[in-house]
Amino acid sequence: MPDTGLISRPDGPPRYSALGSPGPDFRAPQPPQPPAAPSTPGPRPRRRWRRALLSVAVLLLAMAISSTVTVVVMRSVYAQGWREVFREDFDTPVPAGQFPGTTYAKRFTVYPDGWSDTSGKGRYAPSKVLSVADGSLRWTMQNPDGTPLGAAVLPTLPTYGQIYGRYTVRFRADAVPGYGLAFLLWPDSEKWPRDGEIDFPEGPLDGKMKAVAHYATEKGTFKEFDTDAGFNSWHTATIEWSPDLVTFTLDGSIVGQSTTMVPTRSMHWVLQTGTDALRQPALHSKATIEVDWLEAEAWR
Repeated sequence: MPDTGLISRPDGPPRYSALGSPGPDFRAPQPPQPPAAPSTPGPRPRRRWRRALLSVAVLLLAMAISSTVTVVVMRSVYAQGWREVFREDFDTPVPAGQFPGTTYAKRFTVYPDGWSDTSGKGRYAPSKVLSVADGSLRWTMQNPDGTPLGAAVLPTLPTYGQIYGRYTVRFRADAVPGYGLAFLLWPDSEKWPRDGEIDFPEGPLDGKMKAVAHYATEKGTFKEFDTDAGFNSWHTATIEWSPDLVTFTLDGSIVGQSTTMVPTRSMHWVLQTGTDALRQPALHSKATIEVDWLEAEAWR
């Protein structure tokens, strides 16, 4: 059976749908040497011995310092591989239907009201779905009249999109059938599948989340990484996209890594929700999705 998830389409923005087997119509970065200590005057033979001891001591000291500095430098280089470029904790409330409003307008944009999701069953309606309350960005997913409503939020970052990055989000959702989400990196070029796509977390709200690395190839191939985690508890998920490597981390543990045809062109972050292509949300059903905070880092 096809696995339910959120994919992107080459003819539009990424939207929620069902993942199936790819095919023709597949949518989807010299420590200074210490000076030698002066020798102590004395008889020549003893002086030579002391010099020898001092030489050995200096050599050992230099080796120890060099080793220590090397470790520190290596750790420093690793730490400097990333720099924070965006963080939001959603401390300022925004009433339902008014996000991003003046408070968050310089930091976020949204898909406009009326856009269809990929399943064709739902519509994006940020004017009815989005709000900020109790320190969280909230989606109130709903099906008031037979047309389920969701929303997609795009952190603009300083450059909107970027090449490589680390993206972390703290989130939870109600496990209500028929609704789903995918927080993903989508190519600025809109050339999909050629320029790839990276998704995590992704899945139906009443199921288990997974990560998906879409390869940068016209073939539309990808690799999925399953988890045993549901959406109804708080989790912290990270996409780490670096040269030749994509790493997915959930609550501090690595879910999976991909080194195959890693994307190399600029991508932007999309926090996207929508309907499940295989199941219609029940009439009048609602589901709340919450994001406590999110952070984006750039490759130095």
